[in-house]
Amino acid sequence: MRTDGRRILWWSIGATGLLLALTVAFRMDLGNAGEDPLGIADVAGVRQSSDGGRLTVRADGSADLERVRRPGPDCGQSTDAAGRSYTGPATGVFDTYPDEQPGIRFDYQEPVTAKPCKLYLVVFSLKDGAKGFLPQDPPGVSYVRSAGQQG
Repeated sequence: MRTDGRRILWWSIGATGLLLALTVAFRMDLGNAGEDPLGIADVAGVRQSSDGGRLTVRADGSADLERVRRPGPDCGQSTDAAGRSYTGPATGVFDTYPDEQPGIRFDYQEPVTAKPCKLYLVVFSLKDGAKGFLPQDPPGVSYVRSAGQQG
């Protein structure tokens, strides 16, 4: 009879632990889903980076990129400093970089080969839409929307 009491106690502790874990997991998932979706007001405007890059995003989906680090060798990145960045027009669309927060994807053509290329701006401050980063940039480089540009 003592064994049955212990068995019931352990089953109760296990069931309570499982219920608690499921509740925490559900609330965490609900917390992420409860965020407002990214809108044009969150991404439109001018953003500057600490390493000299500049993104100008317009509500119509057009964009201008200045001195923005290219994502890799497939999009014309070379070993000289001038060849590692892109300056020119792009088209912006909402997208999510794998394993990151939502943001905007910039599509453009590599100037020399006309190969289609993509850059992602991951927006990690959804409350004011003011901060973001490009995954190919070095750690610590972020893009901050210019003052007065918040939606």
